[in-house]
Amino acid sequence: MLVFINIIEEEGEVKVKRRENVVIIVILVLMLVAIIGVSYAAFSFSQQGNTPNTITTGSITMTYTESDNKISLNGALPTTDKTGTVRLTAGEYFDFNVSSQITGDVNINYEISAKEVGDGTIDGSNIKLYLTKLNDDGTEEALMVPEVYNVEANANDYTGRPSGEMSLYTSSMNSSESNNYRLRMYVDEGYNPQGDGGNLTFTVQINVYGKAGDKYVPETTQDILEDNEVQVEKTQMFDYASNGSYLESFTQQAPQYGTDPSQITSGVYSIEDADGTSYYYRGNVTNNNVQFGEYTEDYYVYDDGYGSYYQSLESCLEANGGSADCTRVKLASAGDKMYWKIVRVNGDGSLRLIYNGTSATPDFSDLAHSYAVGIAPYNLEYNDPKYAGYTYDNGTDSFAKREVDTWYENSLGDTIYDSKVMGGRFCSDSSGYKLASEYDLNPVLFGGDIEGIYLYSSWGERLGGRVKNSFTVNTPTLSCPDTDETYGGSYRLKAGLITADELALAGESFGVVGNSYLNPGDFEMYYWTMTPAAFTYGDAYVWNEYVSLFNGNVVNSGDAVRPVINVTTDNGFASGDGTASSPYVIS
Repeated sequence: MLVFINIIEEEGEVKVKRRENVVIIVILVLMLVAIIGVSYAAFSFSQQGNTPNTITTGSITMTYTESDNKISLNGALPTTDKTGTVRLTAGEYFDFNVSSQITGDVNINYEISAKEVGDGTIDGSNIKLYLTKLNDDGTEEALMVPEVYNVEANANDYTGRPSGEMSLYTSSMNSSESNNYRLRMYVDEGYNPQGDGGNLTFTVQINVYGKAGDKYVPETTQDILEDNEVQVEKTQMFDYASNGSYLESFTQQAPQYGTDPSQITSGVYSIEDADGTSYYYRGNVTNNNVQFGEYTEDYYVYDDGYGSYYQSLESCLEANGGSADCTRVKLASAGDKMYWKIVRVNGDGSLRLIYNGTSATPDFSDLAHSYAVGIAPYNLEYNDPKYAGYTYDNGTDSFAKREVDTWYENSLGDTIYDSKVMGGRFCSDSSGYKLASEYDLNPVLFGGDIEGIYLYSSWGERLGGRVKNSFTVNTPTLSCPDTDETYGGSYRLKAGLITADELALAGESFGVVGNSYLNPGDFEMYYWTMTPAAFTYGDAYVWNEYVSLFNGNVVNSGDAVRPVINVTTDNGFASGDGTASSPYVIS
């Protein structure tokens, strides 16, 4: 049975409220983009609309147009995210465009959402939606992680989206632009079609809302900026750890160190990321503690007896060739709260958090009292540069990614807290893969021999300025560089790992002992980043952190797994001031 769904074209709804000396105060734009039907048997568009929906008021014009492609799948069965998110044959995706013409100092906050319509016979919890942005070069940028259909209980007053719809993507525009989007929708792999009788249907309407006004700033961001004066970056600040320590020279076999008190830094600073202005914490700050989430049941990991702890019995056995005596040990008890450190406020207003354990002040007496959820290899194989990627071979998950994903799914993924965790940006920068000599690396660092040593741009271009023959200034970034490699790259994930650039922003510097909030300074626990570092003499290396020593480690070593998530909330912090004794609480 084929399910035919019509595209609906309707006039937008505009509400303009006039006040003295203000031309445009509020614009509420509702554009019904399309109606999309899905069935595990088949789903299709029966027609395409040719007339754009256009709303014009004063100096703002927003337009929606859909392309002439159709979604038409025959025999569509439950599928994996890996397959569903990359479908590109005719009839498996739907493209549309949202554009604006803006003159003057005007900002539009807009949101793309989905709303179930009709009498679907398959539950939305079995349907996944996935939205990407089409770049000029034909590549796709993920705007969300694949998510099952779920609706927001509250309206978004900044964009005009009502309650009862699923938010897919929120952004803003303050200049004329044209954005192309691609939507995919498919039946989740967890759905079992046996015994359902077939021909089940589910239909959603894709809406775009826009509203003029100041760019949306969440109350959490406002609270943080009220509690912290934004500092001004010092010249060459990132060549030093936040305690002023630095590598002085490599004129001898042993590196020489120094300390410059004028380069001691601490507080909140700003830098641009892919979504706007990001505010990051640096140095030995003590007011970026957050309590968010809790373990709803006892949580266990598996000890292999050799100092590593895995998220499942299967991963413990896999990492040990099937021969380890994997013992189940408790990481957390039901009801234990989760504590985090704020790494930064992202440019989109969400908070980037790194796991800090079941206490705001971990004591590191054992794994359960540390800031880690496990200790495991980054990858089991190490003899190819690709194993430095968070994914490799165009999408194969690294061992570390599987451990992080398993922890998230078993801790936050099936709880009420999951709705607050957004599909955030993550970067495994595998760009700039070159011989160390091409980066002008000082050979003294490697005992005089740098042949066979390859570095990535994270080290060679941005974070290793002091280990070069010709000193260069360190320049950490929050934008993910483009790469041509089949490993690493940029992602939208529910959970990942911190990047080497974020460690540098936080106050760490290569090869010296720092004092940033990310590290206790007195406990020997390595933890992984997700940034490739080098490939040396047959070994792949990833940046890691060890007793505040910013360095790299071969990927088959056992380092701590310390998850990072991005949390969004419109209602500010429920309580707290960010200190360890009174953490910010996200309810």
